[in-house]
Amino acid sequence: MRPEGEGMFVLSSEITIGKFKFTGVHEVRIRRSLHGLADTAIITIPSIAKILRGGVAFPGTITTANQFNDGDAVEIKLGYNGYLRSEFSGFVRHRSLQMPLEVHCEGYSWLLRRTSNARFYKADKVKALLEEAVSGLGPGNEIAVECDLNLKLGKVNGDGDSSFDLLTNIKKYTDECLTCFFVEPNKLWCGLLYTAWAKGEDALKAGTVKYSIGENVRRDQQLQVKHNENDRVEVRYSKKLPNGNVIAQRSDILKKHLRRHKKIINRVLVEGDLKALANEKAYQLNNLGFEGSLTGFLEPFALPGYNAQILDKRFPEHNGEYLVESTEVVFGMGGARRIVELGPRKGFAKEL
Repeated sequence: MRPEGEGMFVLSSEITIGKFKFTGVHEVRIRRSLHGLADTAIITIPSIAKILRGGVAFPGTITTANQFNDGDAVEIKLGYNGYLRSEFSGFVRHRSLQMPLEVHCEGYSWLLRRTSNARFYKADKVKALLEEAVSGLGPGNEIAVECDLNLKLGKVNGDGDSSFDLLTNIKKYTDECLTCFFVEPNKLWCGLLYTAWAKGEDALKAGTVKYSIGENVRRDQQLQVKHNENDRVEVRYSKKLPNGNVIAQRSDILKKHLRRHKKIINRVLVEGDLKALANEKAYQLNNLGFEGSLTGFLEPFALPGYNAQILDKRFPEHNGEYLVESTEVVFGMGGARRIVELGPRKGFAKEL
């Protein structure tokens, strides 16, 4: 379904919070990004409501906030003409008890914030650390892990806090080279995303969305073509060995560079992994594609990690496949929009 104009389509929604289900809201805002662990949603609803059962209104009113609790499961489905897609699954994080009521929600990362992880890991592979972080969440709350890395880290800890902190530390220990996000509501993906994308490989296989500029999205988009010929960055990572010696690796993806990004990464145990991380960071810093976002309707559907196929008849040099880095869905009385942030062009490594 592709709206050519929202006047032809009736907005539809079904939102469930705990045992409370409703189809009308003031507004819903959903934000997701492949650069963060937490998917978020804010649901704005009337503070006072009537109960309907079988289409019959019960006498009196209820206080909406009293119908659910922090931690209740949340499912948001949105669409047109009764055709709904799941846009968010997660939990109530807290409620802003104002008028209208705001319900702040978080995806499955909310469970990780509430799971203690005080262990110290002398050395382990990233996948094993991720699986440890998501273990023990209980029936119905399981989180799957997809991670093909053999990268091994040493001296990893959760600082005595939560599994969320453990995952945050893993990203910090690798200079944010690892992309780690919920590619699906209960599926955690981790890997060297930009290395694969730069070489023309879609490691995520999350989905594909097609945008025709001026047709299913407006032409006046907030998109700019990214050029970095005058700001090429070489990455150099080093590590101090127990005997005091220092090993170092540098990225080798550029023909020439103008500046360097240098960092000591002592928790990476293998010299070859330093090289892989240096190249990943270089692809992050030197990527070619779009900066900014485009705004469309709810359809076509897109999420972070999607392959966005762009067709621009006026500027055919823009045609190609681009990585969707983040999405924001705004749904309410003013209409519905999906704001899509685009990133690097698939296969850009050959242009460096």
